[in-house]
Amino acid sequence: MTVGCSHPENLNSAEYCQGCGQFLLLQNRYLAIKPLSRGGFGRTFLAIDQQIPSHPHCVIKQFFVQYENPQDYQTAAKLFRQEAVRLDQLGKHPQIPQLLAHFEQNKQLFIIQEYIQGKTLFDELKQDGLFTEQKIWQVLKQILPILQFIHEQNIIHRDIKPANLMRRCSLPSSGENSLDTVVDLTQIPPTIPMRDQEQAQISAKLKSTIYPILSPENSDLQTSTDFNKNDIVLIDFGISKLLTGTALLHSGTIVGTPEFMAPEQMRGTVYPASDLYSLGLTCLYLITGISPGKLYDDHDEKWNWRSYLIPQQIISDRLETVLNKLIVIAINQRYKSAEEVLTAIQSSETPVNIAVKPVIPIKKTSAKVVQTPAKTPNLLERIKQNLGYQPLNDPLKSAVGVDYTQLQTLLAQKRWKQADQETWFVLCQALKKSKKTYLYAQDLANLPCEDLQTINHLWVKYSNSRFGFSIQNQIYQTVEGDYGKFCQQVGWLTYNPNNPDYGIEYKTSAPTGHLPTRNWIVSTGKWWKNLEILAEKLASCKIN
Repeated sequence: MTVGCSHPENLNSAEYCQGCGQFLLLQNRYLAIKPLSRGGFGRTFLAIDQQIPSHPHCVIKQFFVQYENPQDYQTAAKLFRQEAVRLDQLGKHPQIPQLLAHFEQNKQLFIIQEYIQGKTLFDELKQDGLFTEQKIWQVLKQILPILQFIHEQNIIHRDIKPANLMRRCSLPSSGENSLDTVVDLTQIPPTIPMRDQEQAQISAKLKSTIYPILSPENSDLQTSTDFNKNDIVLIDFGISKLLTGTALLHSGTIVGTPEFMAPEQMRGTVYPASDLYSLGLTCLYLITGISPGKLYDDHDEKWNWRSYLIPQQIISDRLETVLNKLIVIAINQRYKSAEEVLTAIQSSETPVNIAVKPVIPIKKTSAKVVQTPAKTPNLLERIKQNLGYQPLNDPLKSAVGVDYTQLQTLLAQKRWKQADQETWFVLCQALKKSKKTYLYAQDLANLPCEDLQTINHLWVKYSNSRFGFSIQNQIYQTVEGDYGKFCQQVGWLTYNPNNPDYGIEYKTSAPTGHLPTRNWIVSTGKWWKNLEILAEKLASCKIN
């Protein structure tokens, strides 16, 4: 647990760290077995409590203290003890991890918290797909009372996000991957590679220690029984969040995750409404799967999240109203408290009486007329009508048998990022290369004209002449082949970043010519020549 230890992994027989010489058990009781997360204020480890017969899991949180002299440390330790009392009070709530202990050891500060066995909503999204409206209501109704509770204690969480909301689940009985359910909240810190023999010894130690604990007989591992199995728990409630604004953390210290932060929090000020804003963005992420920053239209200065919903997803006006008020930029127009949100949700659930028109019988006439009942449109047909669905009748020609239906569908739905990836895929197909092979600029010269025409036509048509190869070529000709000026005009970087999506805006309001991207071009050699070669190919194929 020593900060800066060069070799924190230890052998089965070790009592002291072979890297720094420190005793391995904290307080002669807690054995750290796996790192969970690391941040600017500390580290978190999965641990075992060796003093309790059932050896239950717990979580060690090590807090990094910034001090220059012993007096500063004494002040920090005093504040730490005071704030631990507040954390203990929070742990009385069944959906907040319980504080089990707090102590100081070797001029380092530690807290021990209840270990929550479960799956974060971030992982649930990755495994099960986008959240439905029903699941979003469940999230709101479970998290808002927690926020109401902590805000009444004059505490603001500051880091509401899918990775900090964990749904409880039952423990695995046994098996080699029993520990795989531990959630890495950020990234596991890098460790020094061990020799195979040492790794095998450590693995054997962990298996012999942990497997009996995870067996069905050890029911004492459950730390509490006053909660529902599928309750969502607010985790990562560390001392660092309680201490923000005290002398232990520098003035203006910002705690949180930028993409889920409220604007005022980015400026160093927080209110209860700041947590509500983050909860709103969390819900938007769960129903779209898209980073919140990309859901905001900077050009029109408004949220545009509805345009990112997939066609099968139906979000009611009632939920939209709640979410939109949670994420209002201006604090005075946002919900002020969790209680206010809960009241709004409850009032919107009031049943509405719908008047039913009486059935008027049709008068009989002398001539028998067969009344054919009008066909009631099914749910899919009603959705299509509401969305203004029109059949797609594009000529999808290919000289080499490429199917462009998927690209056509994605573009018609304005799903720009998926369409950009599909464009890469069909280019590889048309050039008879493996799926998502990086292409050289000169490969474009071998692209069949029919296929280039189809890809370009689909992009131009469904973007209303905003995107497409021919649109990019028009801009390229306007700047007289100056690649730097072209990038400036379409909003591209003049270099290839490590993250190919860095600086890319997958939305309708992106600059003209911004899409499709150049992500499929090999980033070595004269990769910027792709526009010059593309211009020549478009001219030879007579594509304007």
